[in-house]
Amino acid sequence: MDVIQATRKFVETVHANDETGHDFAHIERVVRLVERLMEHEPVNRSGLLLAAYLHDVEDHKLGRQKGLVKQHLATLDITEAQIHFVEALIDEVSFSKGMTPTTRESEILQDADRLDAIGAIGIARTFQFAGSRGTPLDLSAESAIQHFHDKLLKLSSSMHTAKAQQLAMSRHAFMERFLEQFHEEWDGIDQ
Repeated sequence: MDVIQATRKFVETVHANDETGHDFAHIERVVRLVERLMEHEPVNRSGLLLAAYLHDVEDHKLGRQKGLVKQHLATLDITEAQIHFVEALIDEVSFSKGMTPTTRESEILQDADRLDAIGAIGIARTFQFAGSRGTPLDLSAESAIQHFHDKLLKLSSSMHTAKAQQLAMSRHAFMERFLEQFHEEWDGIDQ
């Protein structure tokens, strides 16, 4: 079995019972976005795909143990340099870490992960995550709606690739329309 297929199977097992919106469907969408964004780019394709599959395996907000990525990568027929490359890509993807990508590969991975956090899918994932954590729907500082203002509405302006910028514009506009409708209904002024 090749390294990508082995990693896909591993990740599918790790994310099998996720109820936070960081499930295997999210991983597959990020991989598909990475494949779209890396077209015509001179990048390390296999390293980028490995990182796309593995990027949420140790996400701190999901409470998974550290070391799972390194353990998995050690089972693959890849070099130590490739292992470090994949780990570096994963390290630079997180919004909460505030990392600036240092390679074209990490720009592409960060764009793909952030694209899946906005638009219609991003809205659905926001409420799935909020529901899994018992986060209120209201307009308080800790609400699901506040998450749009704290993070999601900022993502479209931070895209690195031209294709991601194009996709982000449409997804961002959709979220703005959703929030406008949400607030009108919340306040009882919708027509």
